[in-house]
Amino acid sequence: MDDTTREALVAALQGGAPIVCYAQCVPCQFGQCRPTPTPHPWAGPDDIEHAAATGRPEPTGNCACDCARVES
Repeated sequence: MDDTTREALVAALQGGAPIVCYAQCVPCQFGQCRPTPTPHPWAGPDDIEHAAATGRPEPTGNCACDCARVES
């Protein structure tokens, strides 16, 4: 990570700016993508259970894999 990127990340974290996380669901992480592009969440049952057990909000957002993107 270069200094400019590092400084931008620190500024975003300190300023409360949104940070985009390109998370993929477990199947997509291992190349088991869906044959037809279909939006689907990145979080699985384990992620949801962990959030509930630790008092965190339920994870939201779609998988960042190409198979989760539907072109309009």
